[in-house]
Amino acid sequence: MLAELAVRTDRVRIPVWTVAVAGLTVLIASSYSTIYPTAESRQARAELISSPAATALAGPGYGLDDYTLGAMVANEIAGMTMVAVAIMSVLLVTRHLRTEEETGRAELVRAGVVGRYAGITAGLISAALANVFVALLLVIGLLAVGLPPAGSLNMSAGVLVVGLVFTSLSALASQLTEHARAASGAGICAVVVAYLLRAVGDVQQGHSGSLLTWVSPIGWSQATRAYVDERWWPLLIGVVAAALTVVCAYAAIGRRDVGAGLLPPRGGRAEASPRLTGVTALAARQQRGQILAWGVGVFALSLPIGSLGRQISDFIEQDPDLAQLLPGGAAAAADGAFALYLVFLVVMAAMYAVGAVVSIRSEESSGRAEEALATPVSRARWLGGQLLVIAAAAVAIAVAAGVGMGITAAFTLSDAGALGRLIGAALNTVPAVLVIVGSCAAVYGLIPRALPALWAFVGYVLVAGMFGEVLPDWFGILSPFHYTPALPAESFSAAPLVVLLLLAAALFLAAVAGFRRRDVGP
Repeated sequence: MLAELAVRTDRVRIPVWTVAVAGLTVLIASSYSTIYPTAESRQARAELISSPAATALAGPGYGLDDYTLGAMVANEIAGMTMVAVAIMSVLLVTRHLRTEEETGRAELVRAGVVGRYAGITAGLISAALANVFVALLLVIGLLAVGLPPAGSLNMSAGVLVVGLVFTSLSALASQLTEHARAASGAGICAVVVAYLLRAVGDVQQGHSGSLLTWVSPIGWSQATRAYVDERWWPLLIGVVAAALTVVCAYAAIGRRDVGAGLLPPRGGRAEASPRLTGVTALAARQQRGQILAWGVGVFALSLPIGSLGRQISDFIEQDPDLAQLLPGGAAAAADGAFALYLVFLVVMAAMYAVGAVVSIRSEESSGRAEEALATPVSRARWLGGQLLVIAAAAVAIAVAAGVGMGITAAFTLSDAGALGRLIGAALNTVPAVLVIVGSCAAVYGLIPRALPALWAFVGYVLVAGMFGEVLPDWFGILSPFHYTPALPAESFSAAPLVVLLLLAAALFLAAVAGFRRRDVGP
Protein backbone atom coordinates (compact mmCIF):
# COMPACT_ATOMS: atom_id res chain seq x y z
CA MET A 1 0.00 0.00 0.00
CA LEU A 2 1.54 3.29 -1.11
CA ALA A 3 0.15 5.24 1.83
CA GLU A 4 1.89 2.90 4.26
CA LEU A 5 5.10 3.22 2.24
CA ALA A 6 4.83 7.01 2.27
CA VAL A 7 4.37 7.11 6.04
CA ARG A 8 7.25 4.70 6.50
CA THR A 9 9.44 6.86 4.30
CA ASP A 10 8.59 9.82 6.53
CA ARG A 11 9.12 7.91 9.78
CA VAL A 12 11.92 10.32 10.69
CA ARG A 13 10.60 13.51 9.13
CA ILE A 14 7.14 13.41 10.70
CA PRO A 15 8.33 12.96 14.31
CA VAL A 16 11.04 15.59 13.85
CA TRP A 17 8.60 18.14 12.44
CA THR A 18 5.94 17.30 15.02
CA VAL A 19 8.23 17.68 18.01
CA ALA A 20 9.96 20.76 16.59
CA VAL A 21 6.78 22.69 15.71
CA ALA A 22 4.52 21.69 18.59
CA GLY A 23 7.33 21.54 21.13
CA LEU A 24 8.58 25.01 20.23
CA THR A 25 5.07 26.45 20.54
CA VAL A 26 4.46 24.84 23.92
CA LEU A 27 7.89 25.88 25.20
CA ILE A 28 7.22 29.52 24.31
CA ALA A 29 3.75 29.34 25.87
CA SER A 30 5.26 27.93 29.05
CA SER A 31 7.90 30.68 29.14
CA TYR A 32 5.17 33.31 28.78
CA SER A 33 3.45 31.96 31.88
CA THR A 34 6.71 32.52 33.77
CA ILE A 35 7.61 35.87 32.22
CA TYR A 36 4.13 37.41 32.58
CA PRO A 37 2.71 35.88 35.77
CA THR A 38 0.40 38.76 36.71
CA ALA A 39 -2.53 40.46 34.97
CA GLU A 40 -0.71 43.78 35.20
CA SER A 41 2.34 42.52 33.31
CA ARG A 42 0.17 40.94 30.63
CA GLN A 43 -1.85 44.12 30.23
CA ALA A 44 1.33 46.13 29.80
CA ARG A 45 2.31 43.65 27.09
CA ALA A 46 -1.09 44.19 25.44
CA GLU A 47 -0.28 47.87 24.91
CA LEU A 48 2.78 46.88 22.92
CA ILE A 49 0.90 44.29 20.87
CA SER A 50 -1.82 46.82 19.99
CA SER A 51 0.61 48.83 17.84
CA PRO A 52 0.28 48.44 14.03
CA ALA A 53 3.81 47.04 13.74
CA ALA A 54 3.14 44.33 16.32
CA THR A 55 -0.20 43.56 14.67
CA ALA A 56 1.53 43.01 11.34
CA LEU A 57 4.15 40.79 12.92
CA ALA A 58 2.07 38.72 15.35
CA GLY A 59 -1.66 38.81 14.78
CA PRO A 60 -4.93 40.75 14.89
CA GLY A 61 -4.84 41.33 18.65
CA TYR A 62 -8.01 39.73 19.97
CA GLY A 63 -8.69 40.02 23.70
CA LEU A 64 -6.32 42.90 24.42
CA ASP A 65 -8.80 44.43 26.88
CA ASP A 66 -8.32 41.41 29.14
CA TYR A 67 -5.01 39.96 28.02
CA THR A 68 -4.99 36.45 29.41
CA LEU A 69 -2.18 33.96 28.87
CA GLY A 70 -4.32 32.15 26.31
CA ALA A 71 -4.99 35.31 24.33
CA MET A 72 -1.25 36.07 24.44
CA VAL A 73 -0.40 32.64 23.05
CA ALA A 74 -3.03 32.88 20.29
CA ASN A 75 -2.02 36.41 19.28
CA GLU A 76 1.74 36.11 19.42
CA ILE A 77 2.60 32.46 18.79
CA ALA A 78 -0.17 30.90 16.72
CA GLY A 79 0.74 32.80 13.55
CA MET A 80 4.34 31.59 13.58
CA THR A 81 3.17 28.04 14.31
CA MET A 82 0.84 28.21 11.30
CA VAL A 83 3.71 29.37 9.10
CA ALA A 84 5.82 26.44 10.35
CA VAL A 85 3.16 23.79 9.60
CA ALA A 86 2.57 25.40 6.19
CA ILE A 87 6.27 25.05 5.32
CA MET A 88 6.23 21.48 6.66
CA SER A 89 3.24 20.60 4.49
CA VAL A 90 4.78 22.11 1.35
CA LEU A 91 8.04 20.20 1.76
CA LEU A 92 6.40 16.87 2.61
CA VAL A 93 3.91 16.96 -0.26
CA THR A 94 6.46 18.10 -2.83
CA ARG A 95 8.76 15.28 -1.80
CA HIS A 96 6.11 12.60 -2.27
CA LEU A 97 4.59 13.96 -5.47
CA ARG A 98 7.00 15.90 -7.62
CA THR A 99 10.29 14.49 -6.34
CA GLU A 100 9.08 10.91 -6.86
CA GLU A 101 8.23 11.72 -10.46
CA GLU A 102 11.41 13.68 -11.05
CA THR A 103 13.55 10.76 -9.88
CA GLY A 104 11.62 8.23 -12.00
CA ARG A 105 10.43 6.18 -9.03
CA ALA A 106 6.79 7.13 -9.61
CA GLU A 107 6.94 5.75 -13.16
CA LEU A 108 8.33 2.46 -11.90
CA VAL A 109 5.52 2.20 -9.34
CA ARG A 110 2.92 3.08 -11.97
CA ALA A 111 4.21 0.20 -14.10
CA GLY A 112 2.64 -2.16 -11.57
CA VAL A 113 -0.97 -2.65 -10.57
CA VAL A 114 -1.30 0.88 -9.23
CA GLY A 115 -3.94 3.43 -10.13
CA ARG A 116 -3.28 6.86 -11.55
CA TYR A 117 -4.27 8.58 -8.30
CA ALA A 118 -2.50 6.28 -5.85
CA GLY A 119 0.65 8.41 -5.61
CA ILE A 120 -1.07 11.70 -4.83
CA THR A 121 -3.38 9.97 -2.36
CA ALA A 122 -0.44 8.45 -0.48
CA GLY A 123 1.39 11.77 -0.37
CA LEU A 124 -1.65 13.64 0.89
CA ILE A 125 -2.30 11.03 3.58
CA SER A 126 1.28 11.25 4.86
CA ALA A 127 1.23 15.06 5.00
CA ALA A 128 -2.24 15.10 6.57
CA LEU A 129 -1.09 12.68 9.27
CA ALA A 130 1.87 14.94 10.02
CA ASN A 131 -0.50 17.86 10.51
CA VAL A 132 -2.82 15.80 12.71
CA PHE A 133 0.09 14.73 14.89
CA VAL A 134 1.23 18.35 15.28
CA ALA A 135 -2.29 19.39 16.29
CA LEU A 136 -2.66 16.55 18.79
CA LEU A 137 0.70 17.20 20.43
CA LEU A 138 -0.11 20.91 20.48
CA VAL A 139 -3.39 20.31 22.30
CA ILE A 140 -1.69 18.10 24.88
CA GLY A 141 1.11 20.61 25.40
CA LEU A 142 -1.18 23.62 25.76
CA LEU A 143 -3.34 21.77 28.26
CA ALA A 144 -0.21 20.82 30.20
CA VAL A 145 0.72 24.51 30.39
CA GLY A 146 -2.65 25.11 32.05
CA LEU A 147 -4.57 26.79 29.22
CA PRO A 148 -8.34 26.27 28.85
CA PRO A 149 -9.39 23.16 26.86
CA ALA A 150 -11.79 24.93 24.47
CA GLY A 151 -9.23 27.53 23.44
CA SER A 152 -6.49 24.90 23.10
CA LEU A 153 -8.69 22.82 20.79
CA ASN A 154 -9.65 25.91 18.82
CA MET A 155 -6.10 27.09 18.28
CA SER A 156 -4.85 23.59 17.42
CA ALA A 157 -7.70 23.13 14.95
CA GLY A 158 -6.70 26.40 13.29
CA VAL A 159 -3.12 25.17 12.95
CA LEU A 160 -4.40 21.90 11.48
CA VAL A 161 -6.59 23.65 8.92
CA VAL A 162 -3.71 25.87 7.77
CA GLY A 163 -1.58 22.76 7.31
CA LEU A 164 -4.30 21.04 5.28
CA VAL A 165 -4.80 24.10 3.06
CA PHE A 166 -1.12 24.28 2.17
CA THR A 167 -1.01 20.51 1.77
CA SER A 168 -3.63 20.83 -0.95
CA LEU A 169 -1.99 23.91 -2.49
CA SER A 170 1.34 22.10 -2.68
CA ALA A 171 -0.36 19.09 -4.30
CA LEU A 172 -1.76 21.39 -6.97
CA ALA A 173 1.56 23.18 -7.48
CA SER A 174 3.20 19.78 -7.98
CA GLN A 175 0.93 19.23 -10.98
CA LEU A 176 1.84 22.52 -12.61
CA THR A 177 5.60 22.20 -12.84
CA GLU A 178 7.91 19.34 -13.70
CA HIS A 179 10.61 20.17 -11.12
CA ALA A 180 10.44 19.65 -7.37
CA ARG A 181 12.46 22.79 -6.71
CA ALA A 182 9.95 24.94 -8.60
CA ALA A 183 7.01 23.28 -6.85
CA SER A 184 8.46 23.81 -3.39
CA GLY A 185 9.44 27.37 -4.29
CA ALA A 186 5.87 28.09 -5.39
CA GLY A 187 4.59 26.63 -2.12
CA ILE A 188 6.94 28.77 -0.02
CA CYS A 189 5.89 31.84 -2.01
CA ALA A 190 2.26 31.01 -1.23
CA VAL A 191 3.11 30.87 2.49
CA VAL A 192 4.83 34.26 2.33
CA VAL A 193 1.95 35.82 0.39
CA ALA A 194 -0.62 34.42 2.83
CA TYR A 195 1.28 35.85 5.79
CA LEU A 196 1.69 39.26 4.16
CA LEU A 197 -1.98 39.41 3.18
CA ARG A 198 -2.95 38.66 6.77
CA ALA A 199 -0.53 41.26 8.11
CA VAL A 200 -1.62 44.06 5.77
CA GLY A 201 -5.31 43.24 6.25
CA ASP A 202 -5.09 43.27 10.03
CA VAL A 203 -3.23 46.55 10.07
CA GLN A 204 -5.85 48.12 7.81
CA GLN A 205 -8.92 47.09 9.79
CA GLY A 206 -7.68 45.96 13.19
CA HIS A 207 -9.61 43.20 14.93
CA SER A 208 -12.21 42.77 12.20
CA GLY A 209 -9.68 42.37 9.40
CA SER A 210 -10.03 43.68 5.85
CA LEU A 211 -10.72 41.82 2.62
CA LEU A 212 -7.02 40.95 2.42
CA THR A 213 -7.25 39.11 5.75
CA TRP A 214 -10.12 36.98 4.47
CA VAL A 215 -8.22 35.77 1.41
CA SER A 216 -5.39 34.42 3.57
CA PRO A 217 -5.56 30.91 5.07
CA ILE A 218 -3.64 32.20 8.08
CA GLY A 219 -6.20 34.98 8.47
CA TRP A 220 -9.05 32.45 8.47
CA SER A 221 -7.53 30.42 11.26
CA GLN A 222 -6.54 33.39 13.40
CA ALA A 223 -10.10 34.73 13.04
CA THR A 224 -11.27 31.90 15.31
CA ARG A 225 -10.24 34.14 18.24
CA ALA A 226 -8.93 31.23 20.30
CA TYR A 227 -9.15 31.75 24.08
CA VAL A 228 -11.34 34.84 23.51
CA ASP A 229 -14.56 34.14 21.57
CA GLU A 230 -13.96 30.54 20.39
CA ARG A 231 -15.40 31.01 16.92
CA TRP A 232 -15.31 27.83 14.84
CA TRP A 233 -16.99 28.86 11.60
CA PRO A 234 -13.89 30.50 10.00
CA LEU A 235 -12.29 27.06 9.91
CA LEU A 236 -14.98 25.93 7.49
CA ILE A 237 -13.53 28.33 4.91
CA GLY A 238 -10.19 26.56 5.14
CA VAL A 239 -11.76 23.10 4.98
CA VAL A 240 -13.75 23.99 1.86
CA ALA A 241 -10.74 25.66 0.23
CA ALA A 242 -8.56 22.61 0.93
CA ALA A 243 -11.19 20.25 -0.47
CA LEU A 244 -11.65 22.28 -3.67
CA THR A 245 -7.89 22.55 -4.20
CA VAL A 246 -7.48 18.80 -3.76
CA VAL A 247 -10.19 18.20 -6.35
CA CYS A 248 -8.32 20.47 -8.75
CA ALA A 249 -5.07 18.59 -8.09
CA TYR A 250 -6.72 15.24 -8.82
CA ALA A 251 -8.28 16.65 -11.99
CA ALA A 252 -4.89 17.94 -13.14
CA ILE A 253 -3.33 14.48 -12.92
CA GLY A 254 -5.49 13.21 -15.76
CA ARG A 255 -4.39 16.08 -18.00
CA ARG A 256 -0.64 15.56 -17.96
CA ASP A 257 1.98 12.89 -18.53
CA VAL A 258 3.98 11.33 -15.70
CA GLY A 259 7.07 13.44 -15.11
CA ALA A 260 5.65 16.46 -16.90
CA GLY A 261 3.78 19.51 -15.65
CA LEU A 262 0.68 21.29 -16.85
CA LEU A 263 2.63 24.47 -17.43
CA PRO A 264 4.72 24.12 -20.59
CA PRO A 265 8.46 24.55 -20.06
CA ARG A 266 9.90 27.80 -21.27
CA GLY A 267 11.60 27.58 -24.61
CA GLY A 268 15.33 27.94 -24.40
CA ARG A 269 18.05 28.92 -26.80
CA ALA A 270 19.87 26.34 -28.85
CA GLU A 271 23.04 27.06 -26.88
CA ALA A 272 23.35 27.68 -23.18
CA SER A 273 24.04 31.17 -21.95
CA PRO A 274 27.65 31.86 -20.96
CA ARG A 275 26.28 32.53 -17.47
CA LEU A 276 25.47 28.82 -17.17
CA THR A 277 28.86 27.45 -18.16
CA GLY A 278 29.89 26.67 -14.59
CA VAL A 279 28.51 24.60 -11.73
CA THR A 280 28.12 27.65 -9.51
CA ALA A 281 26.22 29.62 -12.15
CA LEU A 282 23.85 26.74 -12.80
CA ALA A 283 23.27 26.26 -9.07
CA ALA A 284 22.45 29.96 -8.71
CA ARG A 285 19.88 29.70 -11.50
CA GLN A 286 18.31 26.62 -9.92
CA GLN A 287 18.13 28.23 -6.50
CA ARG A 288 16.90 31.66 -7.55
CA GLY A 289 13.23 30.88 -6.91
CA GLN A 290 13.83 29.81 -3.32
CA ILE A 291 16.25 32.67 -2.73
CA LEU A 292 13.72 35.25 -3.90
CA ALA A 293 10.88 33.68 -1.91
CA TRP A 294 12.80 33.56 1.37
CA GLY A 295 14.56 36.88 0.79
CA VAL A 296 11.40 38.83 0.04
CA GLY A 297 9.60 37.18 2.94
CA VAL A 298 12.32 37.96 5.48
CA PHE A 299 12.70 41.54 4.25
CA ALA A 300 8.93 42.09 4.43
CA LEU A 301 8.83 40.76 8.00
CA SER A 302 11.77 42.92 9.03
CA LEU A 303 10.01 46.17 8.12
CA PRO A 304 7.34 46.13 10.87
CA ILE A 305 9.88 44.82 13.39
CA GLY A 306 12.06 47.86 12.87
CA SER A 307 9.19 50.16 13.87
CA LEU A 308 8.79 48.50 17.29
CA GLY A 309 11.74 50.27 18.91
CA ARG A 310 9.87 53.20 20.47
CA GLN A 311 6.97 51.04 21.69
CA ILE A 312 9.35 48.59 23.35
CA SER A 313 11.17 51.38 25.16
CA ASP A 314 7.84 52.67 26.51
CA PHE A 315 6.86 49.14 27.46
CA ILE A 316 10.03 48.62 29.51
CA GLU A 317 9.50 51.96 31.26
CA GLN A 318 6.08 50.75 32.43
CA ASP A 319 7.39 47.35 33.56
CA PRO A 320 11.17 47.55 34.22
CA ASP A 321 11.31 43.94 35.47
CA LEU A 322 10.80 42.71 31.93
CA ALA A 323 14.11 44.25 30.86
CA GLN A 324 15.78 41.04 32.04
CA LEU A 325 14.41 39.38 28.89
CA LEU A 326 16.45 41.64 26.63
CA PRO A 327 20.18 41.70 25.96
CA GLY A 328 21.62 44.91 27.36
CA GLY A 329 18.84 45.41 29.94
CA ALA A 330 16.64 48.47 30.38
CA ALA A 331 19.35 50.89 29.29
CA ALA A 332 19.16 49.57 25.71
CA ALA A 333 15.63 48.23 25.51
CA ALA A 334 15.05 49.00 21.83
CA ASP A 335 18.46 47.66 20.79
CA GLY A 336 17.92 44.54 22.90
CA ALA A 337 14.60 43.88 21.17
CA PHE A 338 16.21 44.43 17.78
CA ALA A 339 18.91 41.91 18.68
CA LEU A 340 16.31 39.26 19.62
CA TYR A 341 14.16 39.81 16.56
CA LEU A 342 17.24 39.79 14.36
CA VAL A 343 17.99 36.27 15.57
CA PHE A 344 14.45 35.28 14.61
CA LEU A 345 14.88 36.66 11.08
CA VAL A 346 18.36 35.24 10.63
CA VAL A 347 17.13 31.78 11.66
CA MET A 348 14.69 32.07 8.76
CA ALA A 349 17.73 32.51 6.52
CA ALA A 350 19.03 29.28 8.06
CA MET A 351 15.71 27.62 7.21
CA TYR A 352 16.32 28.54 3.59
CA ALA A 353 19.73 26.87 3.84
CA VAL A 354 18.21 23.64 5.17
CA GLY A 355 15.70 23.53 2.33
CA ALA A 356 18.39 24.33 -0.22
CA VAL A 357 20.69 21.55 1.02
CA VAL A 358 17.74 19.15 0.86
CA SER A 359 17.31 20.18 -2.78
CA ILE A 360 20.95 19.17 -3.40
CA ARG A 361 19.98 15.75 -2.12
CA SER A 362 17.16 15.75 -4.67
CA GLU A 363 19.67 16.46 -7.44
CA GLU A 364 21.60 13.41 -6.29
CA SER A 365 18.54 11.17 -5.95
CA SER A 366 17.24 12.12 -9.41
CA GLY A 367 20.49 11.07 -11.07
CA ARG A 368 21.36 14.54 -12.39
CA ALA A 369 24.32 14.80 -10.04
CA GLU A 370 25.72 11.54 -11.37
CA GLU A 371 25.38 12.81 -14.93
CA ALA A 372 27.28 15.98 -14.02
CA LEU A 373 29.97 14.03 -12.22
CA ALA A 374 30.45 11.82 -15.27
CA THR A 375 31.93 14.89 -16.98
CA PRO A 376 35.28 16.47 -16.01
CA VAL A 377 33.51 18.10 -13.03
CA SER A 378 34.97 16.80 -9.76
CA ARG A 379 32.90 15.98 -6.69
CA ALA A 380 34.52 18.79 -4.73
CA ARG A 381 33.76 21.30 -7.47
CA TRP A 382 30.16 20.15 -7.87
CA LEU A 383 29.32 20.26 -4.17
CA GLY A 384 31.46 23.32 -3.55
CA GLY A 385 29.60 25.31 -6.19
CA GLN A 386 26.24 24.36 -4.70
CA LEU A 387 27.32 25.26 -1.17
CA LEU A 388 28.85 28.55 -2.28
CA VAL A 389 25.50 29.67 -3.69
CA ILE A 390 23.58 28.54 -0.60
CA ALA A 391 25.98 30.20 1.82
CA ALA A 392 26.02 33.47 -0.15
CA ALA A 393 22.23 33.48 -0.38
CA ALA A 394 21.80 32.79 3.35
CA VAL A 395 24.15 35.66 4.16
CA ALA A 396 22.31 37.96 1.76
CA ILE A 397 18.96 37.09 3.36
CA ALA A 398 20.39 37.79 6.81
CA VAL A 399 21.73 41.16 5.68
CA ALA A 400 18.36 41.96 4.08
CA ALA A 401 16.79 41.52 7.50
CA GLY A 402 19.14 44.12 8.95
CA VAL A 403 18.44 46.51 6.08
CA GLY A 404 14.67 46.22 6.50
CA MET A 405 14.81 46.70 10.25
CA GLY A 406 17.24 49.58 9.88
CA ILE A 407 15.09 51.47 7.38
CA THR A 408 11.97 51.54 9.56
CA ALA A 409 13.94 51.98 12.79
CA ALA A 410 15.66 55.04 11.37
CA PHE A 411 12.31 56.63 10.53
CA THR A 412 10.39 55.72 13.69
CA LEU A 413 13.23 56.57 16.09
CA SER A 414 14.36 59.64 14.07
CA ASP A 415 17.84 58.17 14.20
CA ALA A 416 19.64 57.95 10.87
CA GLY A 417 22.41 55.91 12.50
CA ALA A 418 20.00 53.06 13.24
CA LEU A 419 20.30 51.83 9.66
CA GLY A 420 24.06 51.40 9.89
CA ARG A 421 23.90 49.82 13.35
CA LEU A 422 21.34 47.23 12.32
CA ILE A 423 23.16 46.39 9.10
CA GLY A 424 26.28 45.93 11.23
CA ALA A 425 24.29 43.75 13.65
CA ALA A 426 23.13 41.61 10.72
CA LEU A 427 26.71 41.24 9.48
CA ASN A 428 27.65 40.24 13.02
CA THR A 429 25.37 37.18 12.68
CA VAL A 430 27.04 35.99 9.48
CA PRO A 431 29.53 33.63 11.22
CA ALA A 432 26.66 31.95 13.11
CA VAL A 433 24.68 31.62 9.88
CA LEU A 434 27.67 30.05 8.15
CA VAL A 435 28.05 27.56 11.00
CA ILE A 436 24.43 26.46 10.50
CA VAL A 437 24.93 26.22 6.73
CA GLY A 438 28.15 24.29 7.37
CA SER A 439 26.31 21.92 9.69
CA CYS A 440 23.73 21.27 6.96
CA ALA A 441 26.51 20.65 4.47
CA ALA A 442 28.36 18.28 6.82
CA VAL A 443 25.22 16.23 7.43
CA TYR A 444 24.62 16.01 3.68
CA GLY A 445 28.20 15.03 2.94
CA LEU A 446 28.55 12.48 5.74
CA ILE A 447 25.07 11.15 6.66
CA PRO A 448 22.49 12.44 4.14
CA ARG A 449 19.70 10.34 5.61
CA ALA A 450 19.84 12.52 8.73
CA LEU A 451 18.93 15.71 6.83
CA PRO A 452 15.39 15.87 8.31
CA ALA A 453 16.90 16.24 11.80
CA LEU A 454 18.30 19.61 10.74
CA TRP A 455 14.82 21.15 11.04
CA ALA A 456 14.76 20.20 14.72
CA PHE A 457 18.21 21.75 15.15
CA VAL A 458 17.04 25.00 13.55
CA GLY A 459 14.03 25.03 15.88
CA TYR A 460 16.34 24.55 18.85
CA VAL A 461 18.56 27.42 17.67
CA LEU A 462 15.49 29.65 17.40
CA VAL A 463 14.32 28.89 20.94
CA ALA A 464 17.81 29.28 22.39
CA GLY A 465 18.31 32.59 20.59
CA MET A 466 14.93 34.13 21.41
CA PHE A 467 14.66 32.98 25.03
CA GLY A 468 18.28 32.64 26.05
CA GLU A 469 17.93 35.35 28.70
CA VAL A 470 15.37 33.33 30.70
CA LEU A 471 16.49 29.77 29.93
CA PRO A 472 19.37 28.05 31.76
CA ASP A 473 22.74 29.09 30.39
CA TRP A 474 23.59 25.52 29.36
CA PHE A 475 20.50 25.25 27.14
CA GLY A 476 21.99 27.25 24.28
CA ILE A 477 25.44 25.69 24.35
CA LEU A 478 24.99 24.05 20.92
CA SER A 479 23.64 27.18 19.27
CA PRO A 480 26.16 29.37 17.41
CA PHE A 481 24.19 32.45 18.49
CA HIS A 482 25.04 31.58 22.10
CA TYR A 483 28.58 32.79 21.35
CA THR A 484 27.65 35.72 19.09
CA PRO A 485 27.56 39.21 20.65
CA ALA A 486 23.95 40.45 20.67
CA LEU A 487 24.44 43.58 18.60
CA PRO A 488 23.36 46.37 18.72
CA ALA A 489 22.61 45.93 22.46
CA GLU A 490 26.02 44.51 23.48
CA SER A 491 29.59 45.36 22.68
CA PHE A 492 31.28 43.90 19.63
CA SER A 493 33.81 41.13 20.18
CA ALA A 494 35.81 39.68 17.30
CA ALA A 495 37.22 36.58 19.02
CA PRO A 496 34.03 34.44 19.08
CA LEU A 497 33.25 35.40 15.50
CA VAL A 498 36.67 34.25 14.33
CA VAL A 499 36.17 30.93 16.12
CA LEU A 500 32.76 30.50 14.51
CA LEU A 501 34.21 31.23 11.06
CA LEU A 502 36.91 28.61 11.60
CA LEU A 503 34.27 26.12 12.74
CA ALA A 504 32.18 26.87 9.65
CA ALA A 505 35.21 26.32 7.41
CA ALA A 506 35.90 22.98 9.12
CA LEU A 507 32.30 21.89 8.60
CA PHE A 508 32.41 22.77 4.90
CA LEU A 509 35.68 20.86 4.49
CA ALA A 510 34.15 17.86 6.29
CA ALA A 511 31.16 18.02 3.94
CA VAL A 512 33.35 17.93 0.83
CA ALA A 513 35.59 15.20 2.24
CA GLY A 514 32.60 13.05 3.18
CA PHE A 515 30.94 13.53 -0.19
CA ARG A 516 34.11 12.50 -1.99
CA ARG A 517 34.26 9.22 -0.09
CA ARG A 518 30.64 8.04 -0.05
CA ASP A 519 28.53 6.57 -2.82
CA VAL A 520 26.43 8.89 -4.95
CA GLY A 521 22.84 7.91 -5.59
CA PRO A 522 19.38 7.58 -4.06
